[in-house]
Amino acid sequence: MTARILLFALEDLRARFGAAVTPGADPRHDTGPFRAFRAALLDRAAHAASAPAEVSMWWEGTYNGYFLAVAAEPAAALAALDPAPVCPADAERVAPPRADRYPLALVEPGRAVVARDADGATYEAPFGASTGHFGAPGMRRIP
Repeated sequence: MTARILLFALEDLRARFGAAVTPGADPRHDTGPFRAFRAALLDRAAHAASAPAEVSMWWEGTYNGYFLAVAAEPAAALAALDPAPVCPADAERVAPPRADRYPLALVEPGRAVVARDADGATYEAPFGASTGHFGAPGMRRIP
């Protein structure tokens, strides 16, 4: 099945949501900025959904720049989603999602819930600050 895949530049995410770091937390590891982004994006997705969709995510890019890829399956279910008020997408495509993606949400018209894996865990991306190396920010499994 094909998905609508939105790519959000890491630097744009940091600029918009970096201030949501938990007070006293190391911004390189804290997922407060990601949770703020996720809440805003899922709110818009719930309002834009025309049918149920599974939303997933992963990191793409190189040391020249990383992007948080957010995929909605089926693609048509979130065709009306305009992410710009949350964070402008740097690019968009319709393609199969990556096999090694992480669950992000289950969306249907008027409702979105954070998705959980088979063991009930969620996944979050710490992107609050640069880590000083060229690696992708990674994902944290939250039991």
